[in-house]
Amino acid sequence: MREEKRTIPAAAINLVGFSLLEPRLPMRRFSPSWYNVWEAWLYKKANAKLGSSQWLFRRFGIDSEMLAEEALRKANYRDWLNSMNSACSQAMAQLGSKGEFHLRHERNALFYVDSWGETATIEGINSWRDSLSVDILPKSIVRDYGIKDFTCKLRGERNGLMNALLLAQDSLNSNMADNVIICGQFRSFPVLVFSETQRFPPASKRAPVSANCQFSIERVGCLILKKAAGQGVTLHLSDYQSLQGSAQQRATQLADQCNAYLRADTHAVLGVTPPAPSLRAMQRQAFQQLANHPRVPNRQLGVSLSDRYGDSGCMNPALAWQYLQQNGISGHSLLSVLDGDGSAWLLENWGAQQ
Repeated sequence: MREEKRTIPAAAINLVGFSLLEPRLPMRRFSPSWYNVWEAWLYKKANAKLGSSQWLFRRFGIDSEMLAEEALRKANYRDWLNSMNSACSQAMAQLGSKGEFHLRHERNALFYVDSWGETATIEGINSWRDSLSVDILPKSIVRDYGIKDFTCKLRGERNGLMNALLLAQDSLNSNMADNVIICGQFRSFPVLVFSETQRFPPASKRAPVSANCQFSIERVGCLILKKAAGQGVTLHLSDYQSLQGSAQQRATQLADQCNAYLRADTHAVLGVTPPAPSLRAMQRQAFQQLANHPRVPNRQLGVSLSDRYGDSGCMNPALAWQYLQQNGISGHSLLSVLDGDGSAWLLENWGAQQ
């Protein structure tokens, strides 16, 4: 018999500070250039793979005085570095002045996440100090919050943020640190965004794309995690499963993974995927199978955050907490994360009761 409520596992951790920022600029349409044949070829290949005809980007550091086509390629890195500092300040402010004071005097670990690895050359950085912040660790955050106990950078492509959460869960449960700060960023370099699509599995048939567009949006974020319960959202990274077989079989496996953690008090089931029609179709099919269980009265079952908010690479999972905050969802919820490599993460969330 299905339990009425999902018991919070002993290994769960608490997200006590969270901020996710994106540029306050309109979307810009990408136009291939005649003098960059490789980029234009990748753009054509990406559209063919995903069944789209155009890409819209929103990037930090766009120069309004440059031609729109060139501004997308030459966005300045300084804007997103400053925005990451702002995201960290906003997340810290949620602790209150007393909580922030205590954090500065505790054992703190910093995990830095991005999608592409070393990008100083692509960013056009000619300062070694800025190169260290972009490629290794954001030095201003390390300095301002006195992080001395443990730091690392996690790449992991689309698994970056989920790997950081797994490492944070292990670090806090092993008492290696009192607090874990995760700073993450996604940069929409057009040439890298287009080339990544060639790794996605092909669709069995040409799938419809909303407005026939793909949306790539840069986002930076900061998460502050503790073991001790408090305000914020309780998290538990419950499962990571390799999906095997046909598309129908993988959809059934994904539905079974979610169904194992569904309870009567589950208020939402959310999902994020790479911008691949085959993966999004599989996730929709899995969510449709969950809808066949009327004994679980989910209020928001099968919300695709990638379709709603656009694609942000490794930062896609953070859209879940933004969605929960904006919609005032408390209690138990699930987040299904497809990584593009044939596997799925399952993250449980417990929001504070209103």
